[in-house]
Amino acid sequence: DQQEPFVLVTTDRTVLDFDKFEDLQDESTLHLLQNEDQAPSVATKECIKFTPHYDTVVKSGMYEYYASQGQNPLPYTLAELIDNALSATAKNTGMRTIELRMLFDETIGKPAVIVLDNGCGMTSEQLKNWAVFRLSKFNRKNVKFASEQEGYVRPDPVPRSLNSDISYFGVGGKQAVFYVGHSVRMISKPAGSPNVHELILSEEEFKRKERNKEEVYNGIITNRMPGNSSHVKNDDERFLHALIAEESGKASFTAVVITDIQPNHVTFLKDDFEVWTRQLAHIYHYYIHGVNGNDLSSHPANSNDLPKIDIQITLREKPPRCPRVINIREVEDDMQSLYINTAADRFEFMAEQDGGTVEGIIRYHPFLYYKETYPEDPSAVQAQSQARERKPIFECFWNGRLIPNTKVSDFYWCTWNKDPKLPEECYRRLSGVLFTDDRFKVSNNKLTFMDLEQRLKQKETLFTRIVKGQKQRGIEKEFKQWLQSCHEKLDKQIQFLGYKGTITRTDVAKKKMQQPWGTFSSIQWDGKKYKAGQFVKSVKTQPIVYGKVVQFLLFGSYKGDVFATGGEVEVALVLSIKSINKCTKTMLISKIDQTATDKAIKKHIDSDATRLPDILKVDWPESNPWPQNAVRPAGTPFGPIKIEILNKKEDSIAILPSVGHRPGRKLVIEQKVIQHELKSFTAQHSKWGFWFKKIDCLTDLGKYTMTLNTMLSEGNLTVLGGRSLPSYTLNFTIKEGDAERFVIGPVSSPLVVGVPFNIPLMIKDGYDHPAKPPDLTPVLQCRLVRPLYSSKIYCSSSQTNLLAAELKLRLCFSGKPHSLHVPRKDNPVTAMNGDPVKFNVEVHDEAGNITANPKQIVRCQVKTLFGPCWTDAVTIMCSSTGAGHLVTNPINVKLIKGEPQKLNVQFDMPNQKNVVSVMRELEVLPSTRVSSMELCSRDDGNLKLKNKERIEWPAGGMLENLFYKLYDEAGRVVPITAEIASKIKVNWTAKVYAEDLIRGKLPDIQVPTQVKEERFYQVSYQDQSVSISFTIVPHPDEPAQLKATLPENSVNLGETLDGNIILDLVDQYDNVTKALTSTCVKHLSVEAEGLDKSAVTFMWQESSGSVVVTGVRFQSGTPGPKELCFTYKSYVARVIVEVSPGVPAQLKLLNEPEKPLQVLNDHGIATPFLVQLCDEWGNPSPDQRVVVGLRCSPPTLKVKTSVTSQPVNSEGKASFTVNILLFPCCSTRGYYQLIFQGLFNKKCISSPSVNLTVIPDPNKPVSLSVEYDTSAKFPAGGKFPVFSVTVVSEEGRPMTFNPSAATMLLWKGGPAGRDKVKANQPVKLGPDSQPPTPVVSYSESIAGRTLVENMTLNIMDSYGNPTGGNLDGKVNVSIKNLSGENKPLPLFEGKTSSCQLSLKGGKLHIPRLTVMEKSPGEDGSSYTLVFKPEGFTLSTPLEPYELLFHFYNGMTGKASFSTVWAGLKLLHEYEKKKCLHVFIRIPDVDKLLQGMTAELDRILKMPRRVFSVNDPHRGQQDVLGMVGHLAFVQDDTAARVISWHIYGDMDCVITRTTEAAKRIYDSTNGRQQVMPLDTMFKGSVDRPLPHIRNGRKLFEPPGNPVHARQLLMFPQDHDSCNNVFRSLLGETILIDDLDSGNSYRKAVVQNNIPCPTILTRQGERISSRGKFGGANNKAPAMLRYMFGAPYPQQYYTLQDQIGDLSHSHDLQLVVVALLGQIVFKCLS
Repeated sequence: DQQEPFVLVTTDRTVLDFDKFEDLQDESTLHLLQNEDQAPSVATKECIKFTPHYDTVVKSGMYEYYASQGQNPLPYTLAELIDNALSATAKNTGMRTIELRMLFDETIGKPAVIVLDNGCGMTSEQLKNWAVFRLSKFNRKNVKFASEQEGYVRPDPVPRSLNSDISYFGVGGKQAVFYVGHSVRMISKPAGSPNVHELILSEEEFKRKERNKEEVYNGIITNRMPGNSSHVKNDDERFLHALIAEESGKASFTAVVITDIQPNHVTFLKDDFEVWTRQLAHIYHYYIHGVNGNDLSSHPANSNDLPKIDIQITLREKPPRCPRVINIREVEDDMQSLYINTAADRFEFMAEQDGGTVEGIIRYHPFLYYKETYPEDPSAVQAQSQARERKPIFECFWNGRLIPNTKVSDFYWCTWNKDPKLPEECYRRLSGVLFTDDRFKVSNNKLTFMDLEQRLKQKETLFTRIVKGQKQRGIEKEFKQWLQSCHEKLDKQIQFLGYKGTITRTDVAKKKMQQPWGTFSSIQWDGKKYKAGQFVKSVKTQPIVYGKVVQFLLFGSYKGDVFATGGEVEVALVLSIKSINKCTKTMLISKIDQTATDKAIKKHIDSDATRLPDILKVDWPESNPWPQNAVRPAGTPFGPIKIEILNKKEDSIAILPSVGHRPGRKLVIEQKVIQHELKSFTAQHSKWGFWFKKIDCLTDLGKYTMTLNTMLSEGNLTVLGGRSLPSYTLNFTIKEGDAERFVIGPVSSPLVVGVPFNIPLMIKDGYDHPAKPPDLTPVLQCRLVRPLYSSKIYCSSSQTNLLAAELKLRLCFSGKPHSLHVPRKDNPVTAMNGDPVKFNVEVHDEAGNITANPKQIVRCQVKTLFGPCWTDAVTIMCSSTGAGHLVTNPINVKLIKGEPQKLNVQFDMPNQKNVVSVMRELEVLPSTRVSSMELCSRDDGNLKLKNKERIEWPAGGMLENLFYKLYDEAGRVVPITAEIASKIKVNWTAKVYAEDLIRGKLPDIQVPTQVKEERFYQVSYQDQSVSISFTIVPHPDEPAQLKATLPENSVNLGETLDGNIILDLVDQYDNVTKALTSTCVKHLSVEAEGLDKSAVTFMWQESSGSVVVTGVRFQSGTPGPKELCFTYKSYVARVIVEVSPGVPAQLKLLNEPEKPLQVLNDHGIATPFLVQLCDEWGNPSPDQRVVVGLRCSPPTLKVKTSVTSQPVNSEGKASFTVNILLFPCCSTRGYYQLIFQGLFNKKCISSPSVNLTVIPDPNKPVSLSVEYDTSAKFPAGGKFPVFSVTVVSEEGRPMTFNPSAATMLLWKGGPAGRDKVKANQPVKLGPDSQPPTPVVSYSESIAGRTLVENMTLNIMDSYGNPTGGNLDGKVNVSIKNLSGENKPLPLFEGKTSSCQLSLKGGKLHIPRLTVMEKSPGEDGSSYTLVFKPEGFTLSTPLEPYELLFHFYNGMTGKASFSTVWAGLKLLHEYEKKKCLHVFIRIPDVDKLLQGMTAELDRILKMPRRVFSVNDPHRGQQDVLGMVGHLAFVQDDTAARVISWHIYGDMDCVITRTTEAAKRIYDSTNGRQQVMPLDTMFKGSVDRPLPHIRNGRKLFEPPGNPVHARQLLMFPQDHDSCNNVFRSLLGETILIDDLDSGNSYRKAVVQNNIPCPTILTRQGERISSRGKFGGANNKAPAMLRYMFGAPYPQQYYTLQDQIGDLSHSHDLQLVVVALLGQIVFKCLS
């Protein structure tokens, strides 16, 4: 039909016009449709061609995933698919969801691996590009039109390079899918497209094409509607129906479905689930945890700061195995998490190399207390012994993801170089990570960096430390300081206890290490405690040290107990053969022998001490002993002496005992006689002992000390093991002898005439010692022998004649200073100004002779005639000759008018106040040196520049022909020579010409161009000693142009420009000339496009001489730059004003769907609505203050959009995509209106609207119609009737559906009126509840003879349901033997062997059934009580009910068993109260115990829910047990949801003490999680439910809420278990269903009460914040383990009875039956 409209579109629904058709690429698939949005009636197929890219050849040498260094490469292939998903979701604004589904459930198809993401999806063109091998993102063409093609844009730099730009080479995806399986199905829906695109690549299909000689690289892309799985025919892929059904409602997605999985991969994925999920968590650690990684100490797991990336892995296996679901963010044992959370400090740095930047982190894992904290690899087979050992430091990340096979060992600055300050193990405690972007190349499989380590280790690489974002140079020094700090502050190996104080140590060689040293009284090391006073022994020292601990030393300042890596110990040495030299020794703590005991050390010390030297024995062979403190004349003989060395056994010894294989060391005796000088003698041992000869040389007077010291012959050591070897000391005194001669003492010489002097005489003994003077008279004789006097002295008496002595003396006649003499012929003395003056000076005595005396100083000072000194004083020393030449400092005087000036020169002697000063007159004459300067201009003869003058000059002008002249002190012109010219300096230029300076010409001066730039100029001679300066002030030149100054360069259309425009006339240098006058405004005009000239005004300002322009406004035209042209006479000024759109006034629709618009209910509108903000002239406005909202009219239509209101973007546009249109009921279907509303400053602006029609969706199911036989009955164990299910669409018509999508649920209970399951056919007789095994006896008491009491028997079906309510009959009760035994049977009351009871309505109640008194029967035997139904006419006879019981009649005498049993109980109670001690023995208690134990075993073997995890630590000291074993839960649904809620804590071991927890932690290397009770917060008493306040209900709660922990039953240690689960569950509530939970929470929070977490019996969870839904809040149908169910009540009853019997088993009954009855009666 020629009138029928049609459109021609591509597979992406792009409508073709003439231009686009010309631009269309060849071999594109087109669709001919009636309209653009027409839904295809059938799936269409698009033929594509894909061929390998040329990169296949040039990069074919790179190896693939098999280069995984001995690891299974499968996780790395999965990582390639995750890389693609991360890139696809990079631009998502919300949560980025990636899911890996492992479908290994054979009930839904063959094994498959699915990678699903909610990214941007792929168009058919992009899907075609994906199929091309090695087509990297740099070469892809992702659109069908060449004009729309965009090149690759590198992402902006981000921290850690987490840019998601990791889908790179165009090779990894294909390699990954074909490594995992043999076939892949790509399913993708791009954003904005109504179609889903599918592409299948299969190895089998490739082979088939090759066999049929077809083109291999051809394929078909299927374009279909979302949710349509009709094309899936293969039963092995029936799981695809459910996957495709999930497509509905998704804006965009991609699913990679890999099938035909290799069997070994399936086995690995199942068996090693934790291993490969941990590897993936490691690879994408920083994507899922953020730039700082999984730092558990800085943020909780649910922090809002975490990246919006969820990577979830699901592994589904064949039931009954439960699905395994994990979000890899929950993995806490990947290596990066372990590195981050065990590190105590980190060192950040940056490396820059050839345009590439690498961020780096080094972490330090300290030694804490007893072990290294460097984490072990959970996958490692063998545990590491020393931290990092030899593994490389750095793991390497590329664009945020791990490159697993590249690890960098270290860099030059972080390598141990045998530094004595840092042990090598510190470097083994380092871990690190490097982050790079794509400037460093990786291999195609992303397993290895190609050149990272080589480039980083080049010399050009610059490393810098990063501290708070700032770079710091000197990384090697910074790193060592950081590592030293970590080692000293963080490593904790030895605990120092008992802090005493801080000391300074002088025994340390290095002064800076002498203080401070902390002292401690004890240490804790490797589980042992060492304290002061404790005996210790050294190890690996020469020699071995034995001694007591004095104190422990640790370098640094401390205030208490502290941990450290090491320290020193001061040991007080004890006397030992092996210890010599010192009393104390300081050594490293590590040298203490930890294996030595106090007993062994003391025994060794005591054994050595008895054999060591103890005392010295001294003898005087010539019987001339010297007593202590003896006094002897000089020259008295001393000795000889004999000495012996004795040990503690008083044995004489001469050598030390031998040590090991070495001979003993010889001993010698050293004799020392000490007075003014040391006399030392050494005696060797001989057969006479130690012998010292006579000493005759004691002639010096004074006190003497003679010491005899025992020494070792080698080394002369007198100390052994801290104690001195034995010694002997004798003190005595030597006095002078009798007087024998005299000598003359020294006389002072030379002598001065007339001054008296003394001659001393000294009396001496024979050894020249001063002696007591005898009674003598001295005689003096003198004579003159020039130039000396000679004297002779004689001393004589009647008793003694002493020698004579002669004395010679010299006389001196020199005088003292008296006067100064300055000889000079000329007076006054003349000198040129600036020259020094020379004078001769002499010092005379009183006689006028030149005299020389010590400190004879002459000073000269120059003064004015009547004023102060002009120069500094000059001095000269005349001590040696009495005369000298004195030169003054240069004379510098300011001469007035060039006239000479007279000065005075004064000479004096400062040290001789009696010497009169001398004055001389000095006349200073003018010099010829330069003293002044003059500047002038040749062009202007009147221009002579004065010093510091200000000169005005035109701006930009030149001051030329400037000359200078020089004058001396007399005012004479100084001729300019080359030497003088070289000393002329100017400050305005460095370029001067010597020829000009010699002629007196200065360089020209360029005046500044700006009037505000005043410049200072200076001309100087000889370093500015003579200079002249001036300042040039520029002034404006003649006007050159008109200048316009804008206050603002932008204005909105229709608004007046803010501020005033200033107009000025300026010169050529833009200086304002102020040439405008008040009349000039008449000649000014302005022109511009769209300018409203009527509002423009010109005003002249007298103060500034400028013209002010106001009222500039643009009324029409388009926005953009506008030129304002100002004209004044011949002057023109142009300025540009940026005109912006006016005030927002209206909204316009730029893009909308084709009309008329019809939408299916619960569907969206594919074409987004694009709204443009405009001003009143229709210009687009970017004003982002405008908020655009979308609403519908009438409001009964519900619209779901990504946003309901939003501000416009920077272009003034707002886009709305209508995802779902939904009306609540059929009556509201019809015509509606979508209204766009804009608000500006809270006011509405003109906005458009769109009319649409909403029609029912024929493909949307809204209800189910179920038909079945309503009259059918449901007997227990029977079959359900046939159910006919019809799905009804929104139109009210039946619709087709996939039967596998329908499910039927069955549960117990529910509202009344539902179909009830009724009991089946009666088959047996049974009790309501199983009674305990009866025990009867040969007794008179009816209680001891009772078989059953209050037991009800019912007729039941085979499932134990009561039935037969209309049946009546008889029950015959009898007793039979077990196993056909032939023994006497007990009889009932009345001596009958059987009895009959009536059964009515299918029920029989037996109040009591007993055996007769003294009933026959075998003692200790078991019988069966048989209840057999009779008189019933049923097709199948009813099975009888049998009950086992025990019979006893063998008690001593005639006592009944019941009597003794009751007596035993009472005895037991009395024994507990300690008020009765009776010993009873029951011979047949064992038989009773055996029967009860058998019944107990039967109950234990009954099927029951148990916690299946083994607890190897239960029963250990202070261990309570594993959480799952501590409690029982009766209800199955409650057990499932509570176990799931605390699933991560179920295998946690609870201990009573922290020490026990630490013991388990250490024994399992930290793998077992533990929780000690003593660190657990003990809360207050149990709180009521939130809806109860003060004992009253605030509202009636729905859903039967109860605290979850109240459903737990604790088999033992109730109080401790209650505290544990109060900590784990808190106030968590259990409720019936989700609706009740939400209603309950809503009512609680409306009462301003916080609501705790709510669990439902259906398995849902509502968090304490109100969040519910999603996989994380839904318990799986099956759990791997959960709380066990409790035993039945009968179990606990039997336990109590067995306990009572066991306790009474050892009691002895020594009375006969009669006495037993008496005891019973007495006790009763």
